Amino acid sequence: MSYERYGAGCDRSHLQEAALRAVQRLTGAAEGRTFVARCGERMAGAACWGRLTWDSELFGFPAARLHFLLASAPGLEGQIVQAALCETLLDDARHSGIRHLTARVDAGDLGTIQVLEASGFRLLDGLQTFSLALRGAGFSPPGALAPLPTGRAEPRPQPKRLPHGLVRGFQTEDLDPVCAIARSVYVLDRFHADTALAPGVADRLHETWVRNSCLGQAADHVVIAETNGLVAGFVTCKLDQEATAVLGGPLGTIVLVATAAAARGQGVARAATRGALDWFGGQGAALVEVGTQLRNIPAGRLYESCGFRLLGVSLTLRRIL
Repeated sequence: MSYERYGAGCDRSHLQEAALRAVQRLTGAAEGRTFVARCGERMAGAACWGRLTWDSELFGFPAARLHFLLASAPGLEGQIVQAALCETLLDDARHSGIRHLTARVDAGDLGTIQVLEASGFRLLDGLQTFSLALRGAGFSPPGALAPLPTGRAEPRPQPKRLPHGLVRGFQTEDLDPVCAIARSVYVLDRFHADTALAPGVADRLHETWVRNSCLGQAADHVVIAETNGLVAGFVTCKLDQEATAVLGGPLGTIVLVATAAAARGQGVARAATRGALDWFGGQGAALVEVGTQLRNIPAGRLYESCGFRLLGVSLTLRRIL
């Protein structure tokens, strides 16, 4: 997780500490390898990949992620270093039995994108990320937190009441209907766009992901939107406590949002999203992030209507080994 995008509101020393911890966590993982390029005594670049155990089980073959591909020099010199590192990393991943390798890169990092494409990576997905600073309700930042670079901070909207329904936390009896929704509603994501995956894998992946979220394994909380006594939608929530040192409070992430097909157009996703913001506020979150595909324009408009502002755009690329 990079906190640089939050700008001047972040303490620089804490930013460096967070970045160091993230690198140590990735490079120290048992299921991965790190490579360093040197020019004399100077480090010219570094690259790291890690095996994705959960993805591998669901895909039916070994999968991994390219965590970072960095060069200290800008421009063409840096790209040459990145290309050499990428070739070494791909050989290592291939010899380790990896068949499917993904990378997520900031859309503005054209140099790295060009290196990956030249190395055989193909574009799968574009992701727009939105952020909302929570003010009040359980969070009082130590000192003034600078407004997000995409616009001024706005008051957090109050939860919307659903007609003939309510927004509440997950209950055990919700599991089957929530999983049924997850099996059918996700169609714009990178898993459905990936032709390397067998038919049905993407649907089973989302069902398993949501099931694990409801069971507390992949999320810290699940918000349920109910209409006429039936589960109409949900939002899964994750808290990053490590962000507190940088942001002055935990970072909340809205991970998965879904509305049953029969309940669309009734404000279900908006009510569940605002319910998630209530929960994050009660946990003292400083900021909340949510992402959606570039082509999912309605979702982007939904988040903006809830007070979020666009923070960044990234691309997901994939290489078959």
